[in-house]
Order: sequence, then structure tokens, then C-alpha cells
Amino acid sequence: MHLTSTDGALFELRPTGYQYPALNTPGDWDANWLNVHGQVRTAAGESWTFHDPSLTTWEAHELHRWLQAAAEGRIEPTDSPGEDGEHLLAFTEPNLAFSVASVVGEETLLRVHLSLEAVAGKPGWTAQSRPDLYEYSVPFRLDRRRLQTAAAQWSDDIASFPPR
Repeated sequence: MHLTSTDGALFELRPTGYQYPALNTPGDWDANWLNVHGQVRTAAGESWTFHDPSLTTWEAHELHRWLQAAAEGRIEPTDSPGEDGEHLLAFTEPNLAFSVASVVGEETLLRVHLSLEAVAGKPGWTAQSRPDLYEYSVPFRLDRRRLQTAAAQWSDDIASFPPR
């Protein structure tokens, strides 16, 4: 999945495999963790990557549904998303989260929240200087077509990694 904002910010997320490929116990959490690769570039030009087991297969499907809902304008915008889950799509591992800041016409201002391992490689940051969970985000101005494309890309990306 690729998100490219009108201001040049970029976010790429793709699953690279099951964390424990040899496990195949139906419904077992350990069998359903996915390693994901992320690439981030802010509008200011800072860039870094991360690779970590950040999503379960179930959460990957939840992200797909959320992206579709955002593309259809069904995610309520918020000025300050919290960890309450009402306005923030967050996951078991708090590396990634998503929220919508605003919707104006066909344009959505989407936030990709990055925490812990997802910001460990950000230039100039140390473990002591990193913000609290979900506090740091990269904004993306996207029209509905781009959001629909991202949802379709993510669906294709996770098709090889069904829940088991």
C-alpha cells in the first residue's frame, strides 16, 4: 500500500511474511502475526524505514475495512484522536495507528500515527526523545480515489497472508 500526499509525504506499508511461518494452528495468535515493512517520508524530507511484527492477520483485514470506510467518507474526523478507539484505528502492537483529521469535499486529511519501533529509525530521535504512543503522526492529503486505490492495494498485499 502506498499513500502519497499532495505535499510529497509518503507512506508505504506491506506485509513481508508471517512472524512464525512454521506455526499453523487455527486461531492461534502467534500463528497470525505478520511482519510488515514500512517506509516513511515526511513533507519536510525526513525518511526512514521499519520492519517489525506490527499487525495480526485479523488487524490487517481491519485496516482494509477502515481504509475503505475512509475512502467512502464514513470515518468521523477528529482534531485530537485518543487511544479510546473511537477516533483512532489502533492495533495490539502500538507501532501504527490511523485517524482522519478532516474531510473537505473529495479530500481527506489522513494521519498515520507512528510509535515505538515504527519511529525508532527516525533521524535525530533517541529512545528518550520519542513521543508518547500515537502522539507523532504524518499527515496525508488524499482524494477519495487515492484512498480507494490504497485500500485495493492493501487488499492485494494481504491476500497472500490469510488468517490461520
